[in-house]
Amino acid sequence: MKNNYSTKAQIQKKAEIDDSTVSLDISIPQTIELKNYPFLLIIQSTSENHIRLTIYPITTEKIIKIILVGRDISDEVIEILSKILKKYEIIHSSGLLKKEKDFLYECYLNLSLSDAKSKDLKTSLDKIKNIFKEIKIEEIGLKN
Repeated sequence: MKNNYSTKAQIQKKAEIDDSTVSLDISIPQTIELKNYPFLLIIQSTSENHIRLTIYPITTEKIIKIILVGRDISDEVIEILSKILKKYEIIHSSGLLKKEKDFLYECYLNLSLSDAKSKDLKTSLDKIKNIFKEIKIEEIGLKN
């Protein structure tokens, strides 16, 4: 019988953990055929009380991360942003987060800066740059 649980846990002694890195034994469920995915996108989300890792099997070695920072994020702004991003394959989204006085939104797209569609994305984001305090596009690649 297959294990259908959604989580797995392990406990390590603090003395065995270096302050800057942690070595984890992470098993990938057999339901994901890793042979079809030569890369893993690992996203670390950190807050005061926890660290969350999300791992996505992916087929490309480069993806785009979009970071949007703003003060007045209305439903209308969210709708405009949704219309822009629905044209692209979103791998992961942080959702809308409140950090001090600013709202922060991050998402990862299955797209690289060398893809022709990335120019369309830049053009679309340029059209709404006056709505946001900051718009950043980063390419995430293989870790050396």
